[in-house]
Amino acid sequence: MSDILPESIYRLIGSTIAAVSRYSINAVLYIRGKFGRRRFAMACDLLLLVMAQVALLHVVLNWKSPSGLAVTISLSLVMGFLALWAANAHRHVWGRVSLHDVMGLFGAAFGVAVTTAALVSFHVGMAAFSRVLIGGTVMYVCAWAAPRLLMRLWLEWYRGRRVPASNVEPVLVYGSRGRTEQFIKIAAESSKYRVVGFLHDDGSLSGKRLHGVDAMGPLSAIGEALLRLRAKQHDVKRLVIAGDLERPDELAEALVAAAEHGLLLCRLPSLLSFVEPSRIGEAMQAVSIEDILHRDQVSIQDPRVPVSLAGKVVLVTGAGGSIGSELVRQIALHRPASIVLVESCEHNLYQIDMQMSQRFPRVPRTAALCDVRDRAALAGIFARYRPAIVLHAAALKHVPLMETNLDQAILTNIMGTHNVATLAADHGAEIMTLVSTDKAVNPTSIMGCTKRWAEIICQSLDEARGDDPSATRFACVRFGNVLDSAGSVVPLFRQQISAGGPLTVTHRDMTRYFMTIPEACELILVATAATAQTRPARSQVFVLDMGDPIRIMDLAERMIQLHGLRPNHDIAIEFVGLRPGEKLFEELAHRDEDLTPAPFPKASLARARGCAIDHLEIALGRVFHTARQGDDVDMVDALTALVPEYAGRQRPEPARPAVENFVTVH
Repeated sequence: MSDILPESIYRLIGSTIAAVSRYSINAVLYIRGKFGRRRFAMACDLLLLVMAQVALLHVVLNWKSPSGLAVTISLSLVMGFLALWAANAHRHVWGRVSLHDVMGLFGAAFGVAVTTAALVSFHVGMAAFSRVLIGGTVMYVCAWAAPRLLMRLWLEWYRGRRVPASNVEPVLVYGSRGRTEQFIKIAAESSKYRVVGFLHDDGSLSGKRLHGVDAMGPLSAIGEALLRLRAKQHDVKRLVIAGDLERPDELAEALVAAAEHGLLLCRLPSLLSFVEPSRIGEAMQAVSIEDILHRDQVSIQDPRVPVSLAGKVVLVTGAGGSIGSELVRQIALHRPASIVLVESCEHNLYQIDMQMSQRFPRVPRTAALCDVRDRAALAGIFARYRPAIVLHAAALKHVPLMETNLDQAILTNIMGTHNVATLAADHGAEIMTLVSTDKAVNPTSIMGCTKRWAEIICQSLDEARGDDPSATRFACVRFGNVLDSAGSVVPLFRQQISAGGPLTVTHRDMTRYFMTIPEACELILVATAATAQTRPARSQVFVLDMGDPIRIMDLAERMIQLHGLRPNHDIAIEFVGLRPGEKLFEELAHRDEDLTPAPFPKASLARARGCAIDHLEIALGRVFHTARQGDDVDMVDALTALVPEYAGRQRPEPARPAVENFVTVH
């Protein structure tokens, strides 16, 4: 019984305190609601001032004069009201009081203390001035600041008790002091994460704490830091980048360190202060492959783009694909009259149409289920909507598949381009832009060869327009691999990692040019606007600046590390050899193509070899006939008529670029 009684008493006392606190708070809130929040706050501060004055003058100084005490307190209340009003104390949120608020209260307390000291000195002499000034300032600040700080401590304690510890993920932070401190404060108010330690490069922080969180040394000490945290039962699974690590090599260093210890690497948005604590989980993002590639992100804010698209009907083929869908989204930002979405895949068309209805409900659009090989259906679409701008992104682009499906590559990439280009000209479009590829340069694949045919078609039609200013312009935009596009290496690696590996790399030395989908689409629109408005010399191809090539081997290793795993330890990498049609090194321009500056940054103009229109018609008739017949030998022979540099897999590799021109993703 003696063991049970104390526990019962403690429970009773705890319940009584909780009940009294709850009813007291409810009573205060009721009175505040009736009286007005700001008036109530001012009344509380004045009441606290009276209590502090009585304690100072009557208790501490033992001043016995009732009249003098009454006059002093009355006049100090007037001064207190003015000082508190000037300090905006009545507008404070007590549960979120800051150091800036406390400094304002200190100023108000000093003003009241000067008034009180002067009044007391008038009655008892100057000997009491300094004592009243110092003692009054301290007591008034304590009287006003203490309830606010206690309220803040209670609210932070209460918020912490509401969220079970099992629901809060402990994280380790790496970054600058300012951003780390900012994140610690926001995380403390959220129910998603709790910072249990932070890494830093500031030697002055060694062995110190920041808002109750231990500074655990530089990034190189991550192993020791994790051992200390796990000894305290903190199961850390995430390293959060809180600093502005803009250089890819810095991010890559953090990525390697995180992967070595099985941590996922995440980063915070630049405008962290605008993030609500309850949404910090949404704001925190995993570091993407784009973040750690050693290349500058291309962004061109060209004023010609909105001018060229505003108020016009824009038709996009392949609108449901990776490039096409991003083109549609970027076009919608520039207030077109309408967008015609041409797509042969029902599911892709449904997806982009639904996305547009949600993100851009006010932009008129038409979803047209149509294959660019179907000239009659395509002609109906052109006749009905009369597009001014045509962007041709529809294509079959999978290199190994096209090696065994030559006829389909010809019908889509060549016939489809010819249909779109000629119908654009027949229906008075201002400009038609072809989305091409670096695989069209010295092609070793059927896909690359057919895309070079598509370029020649557009070049020939642009030549044939002569000097007619009203005729349709044709432009070609050539770039390399697009990161994370459908069927590209990044989604393949991601799928293989999810399956536990191995990652399949064709060759240790294979390199590719890369850019992101938004970058590629932005440059396509800029090239279209530049062609429409500056009218450069005819029969030219825009070659986008892709930076330096990236090793696929490095890309595979970084993607494994992005998942918090170790290459060739947690996930294996296997070399499977070159597939049919593949090259070790891509080229952006043929050696005979003269490159000149484009009318916008990050691009050049290539004077590519064209073809007379009558010769083109004969060659097209032959290649279409062989595609319908289905004989591979005849199709290859017909393809080489306009692209003699194509030699299939027997063509020797181009000279390997100098090693210093490669980019190693650190």
